[in-house]
Amino acid sequence: MSCRRFLPVLALALFAILPATGWSQNFPSKPIRILVPFGAGSTSDVIARLIGKGISADLGQPVIIDNRPGAGGTIGAAEAARATPDGHLLVLGTVASHAVATYMMQGVKYDPVKDFQPITIVANAPGVIAVHRTVPASNLKELIDYLKANPGTDYSSAGSGTTTHLAGEALKLEMGVPMTHVPYKAVGQAISDLLAGTVKVMFYQLPSVKPYVASHGLKIVGVTSPKRISALPDVAAVSEIYPGFDFSAWFGMFAPANTPKPVVDRLYRSIMKSIDTPEFRQLMAEQGLEPSGITPDAFQAFMKTDLLKWKNIISATGAKVQ
Repeated sequence: MSCRRFLPVLALALFAILPATGWSQNFPSKPIRILVPFGAGSTSDVIARLIGKGISADLGQPVIIDNRPGAGGTIGAAEAARATPDGHLLVLGTVASHAVATYMMQGVKYDPVKDFQPITIVANAPGVIAVHRTVPASNLKELIDYLKANPGTDYSSAGSGTTTHLAGEALKLEMGVPMTHVPYKAVGQAISDLLAGTVKVMFYQLPSVKPYVASHGLKIVGVTSPKRISALPDVAAVSEIYPGFDFSAWFGMFAPANTPKPVVDRLYRSIMKSIDTPEFRQLMAEQGLEPSGITPDAFQAFMKTDLLKWKNIISATGAKVQ
């Protein structure tokens, strides 16, 4: 290629690079908003506020947490997918909003892979089974005996199309005993009804139900992750009775698709600083969460395999949105 013909090509290449470089040098130029597609008090909310505090301290801009609950997390996720891809709006997505619900909810207006740029998995959350204090079960075996003796028992979750919903459906399938799912738009109301005894059983993540164990007498009788967790060493995993049972959840930070790579990398480094602090790890341990921090590329590859896993689980359980 002659020098004369090469120069326009070079100019076009530089033009394509300069905007992204400029964005990264000036980023962030305004407050960062993190959409949380679940209600205040949910595990997602707890994590987003912890990470947001660290991002704000590192990048020198306020971080605003914006709760947009409903429809299995798809309402908030859809808004994030439409946002300007400049790094100033993120979403704390979950296995519910970015995997399960996309198969189970009608009219989801985004593709969890094509419409988002993964940044990192912040934490993994083992699921638990909590029961009202009046349920005559202090361990998993006793709960299963109770459910078999009381077919049709109500159970609550974080909402239709979530991992907690699927965990209840999967246990129902394993036991061969009917249970009735009671979905909630926000986890706060689900917990309130569990505390009141309106619903006797709840499938959810540990951080949101743990505070009520001592203060309100809730009992955690089972773990839905593949093995027992360090925060609850005496609580059996469902997999000990039904091998292969695995309904743990992940929580990841996403930006809209086409967010410039320098901005994504800057956000990743900032989030990692939060994850790597002793204070954050201690709080994660207290809440029963497991810090992660995989790279954007690793997260993107994980998304593709995880979607296939949940597609197969949904098919096997026959779970439907209510």
